Amino acid sequence: MNINFTKIISFFPFKRNALIFALVLIVSVYVVKNEFFIEEANTSLYLELFAWLIGFFILILIGIGLLHTLICYLHFVINRKHIEPKIDIGLEGNVKGEAGQVPVMISLPKALLPLLGYIKIKIEFENGKLSETIVINKFSQGFEKLLPKEGSTLIWLPDRKQYHAKGFIISFIDYLQFFRFTIYKTSRNSFYLHSAKMDIDLQEINPSKTKEEVEKIKTLRKVEGDFLNYKDFEMGDDVRRIVWKIFAKNRELVIRTPEVINPYASHIKFHTSFYNLISSDLTSVYAISMLNYFKDIVYNICLNIKKMDKKVEFNIDQAVNEFVNVNENDRVGFQLSSANWQNNVPVNEIKSSGESILCVSSLIGAEALATLIEKKSSNIIIVKASRHLDHQNLFNFKNLFLRKDHKSELNKLRWFLSTTRRKVKRNEKEIENVVANSNFIGQIL
Repeated sequence: MNINFTKIISFFPFKRNALIFALVLIVSVYVVKNEFFIEEANTSLYLELFAWLIGFFILILIGIGLLHTLICYLHFVINRKHIEPKIDIGLEGNVKGEAGQVPVMISLPKALLPLLGYIKIKIEFENGKLSETIVINKFSQGFEKLLPKEGSTLIWLPDRKQYHAKGFIISFIDYLQFFRFTIYKTSRNSFYLHSAKMDIDLQEINPSKTKEEVEKIKTLRKVEGDFLNYKDFEMGDDVRRIVWKIFAKNRELVIRTPEVINPYASHIKFHTSFYNLISSDLTSVYAISMLNYFKDIVYNICLNIKKMDKKVEFNIDQAVNEFVNVNENDRVGFQLSSANWQNNVPVNEIKSSGESILCVSSLIGAEALATLIEKKSSNIIIVKASRHLDHQNLFNFKNLFLRKDHKSELNKLRWFLSTTRRKVKRNEKEIENVVANSNFIGQIL
């Protein structure tokens, strides 16, 4: 059973400032009483009176903050059913964003803000992890000017996946930061993070055939003719297109097929397999890091295909959690956010055809790839899942002197010495041998 001490401490009513102040006050009173108070001395009477005045002032100062903070807290507890926190990703009313340093804004309408104090919120995700603290300190306008409106911060969320907020830890804190009154509110807020755009060395993809072409495109597209752009001469063909060099060599009449100007977009089926036979633990830090990289490459392959004026029909080998409606432009990123490594649906079960592209990772196993090639599956794109880990700096000297760089997801030295790396690299080498010794049609990225 995992115990989250950070969550437990959040419900402790006294903050560190209060404990430090109490300790300093006790020590100060003890020192003053033993050093300066002399029985039956006039100075001790004045000193005692002054101490009482200071004490009352401090008590009033602390009491005002405590009382107003407690009122704001009780107001929230009483009206908790009508005060619903709302998450905004990207600060533009979105439930989507790019993974990494994610700008997150939380609005908390109709809640009272402690006098000169704060409302601090932490998001608890479904896996029990807590986000960084988000401070509510901005006000609404008009007659609601005393009501807090929103607070925002950058939260490090590296995984390209769907995030479901399990609840919010909401703390009301006074202006001296002595007291903290915390309440937990369950949530149904969800959002997803997708990959960023990146440059990849993708060759142009031309399927052997395309699905029925019915979608118009803005720019005309050149389409190759028959095989090798030649065909046998038939009655009615233009004799000016006869290739006389071939006739002189083989005594065969063939004509060169011209390029066809096609005003329609190619409709390509894009199948992505998350079949993983190599990782013993599909949720380990190495497996998740390679999953993020694989999603990055798949996402950018689809973007590049769309730039080639081809329509992509995107499919993955598992069910998609449709928690929100997305438009067609966001569908690839949304579907990828729902995907995870799996070892139940073999890649060979995917039905590919001439108009299909099949994208797999280097974790599928060399035998599975050999079977795919034997089935004459065309346009196979293999993504080396370990490539990004190998390209990290072996030693990050910056982290020795500065705050840890979040972008360094894993320790390169630990990865370099791990058994997982040796297993993955061995499989990738076997895949390269299969590709080199077969009629492979596709690309390795």
